[in-house]
Amino acid sequence: MDRLPRARKRFGQNFLASAGAIEKITRQVVELAGGEVLEIGPGRGALTTALLDAGLRVTAVEIDRDLAAHLEDRFRNCRFLLEDGDILEVRFEELLDRLDLPRADRFFVVGNLPYNISKPVVQKLVRERNAVSGAVLMFQKEVAARLTASPRSREYGPLGIFAGAFYRIRTLFDLAPGSFRPAPKVTSTVTVWTKPENRLLEPDSETRFKTCLAVCFRNRRRTLFNNLRHGLAGGEPAARDLLAASGLDGMARAESLDPAAFHTLARLWPDARP
Repeated sequence: MDRLPRARKRFGQNFLASAGAIEKITRQVVELAGGEVLEIGPGRGALTTALLDAGLRVTAVEIDRDLAAHLEDRFRNCRFLLEDGDILEVRFEELLDRLDLPRADRFFVVGNLPYNISKPVVQKLVRERNAVSGAVLMFQKEVAARLTASPRSREYGPLGIFAGAFYRIRTLFDLAPGSFRPAPKVTSTVTVWTKPENRLLEPDSETRFKTCLAVCFRNRRRTLFNNLRHGLAGGEPAARDLLAASGLDGMARAESLDPAAFHTLARLWPDARP
């Protein structure tokens, strides 16, 4: 029997080895996926096998060339396509075009993400959301907590609020380190991403919204007014004008505001950038 490719630290590889977790993830993907499945970092192919066995067509992106060769050989006679490269460099729409398959207009994204690319992948799913129907993704537990946090919690902040403007994100279950080979030093969390029926943020306001969040949370201990007067180009007068127009309490801290408040601020945000 050929030896399986070993995990490489530089790629942040911790291969999922829990049969129970693989079954739960597959069940969720089967329930939600409406088209092609895109797997980020299939590794040795444990989850890939379950997805294929469930009748799904899988396109996988794998940066490790040894693993890519192993996967191509293992799944050569399956409904499986492999893209050899970095997921952060692959354009979803261009990949869909190359597939040339019926209904291949969007991907349902699945992946046990390397911890070091969690935030860039979140940003990519937002940036390329028109080519994504939803996702089931695994993160370090602390990152998942930030993505699903509610106001007035320590984890609540720009990452979760921004991603939440484009997706509904919820946790599915946690996984202990022993569920992986090799075992990481942290707990992981599987999250489910679905598209809201009503778009919360128009494309032309995306940059303003991102800037607004960065300014409002630049110092979590400061009040909203203090963060705005230090972050807006117009200083204190601009901060007072913005708060008056929005009807928000400048003495509140950003972590106490619900996402709707930041949408209000973003709509009123001055053209001058901080």
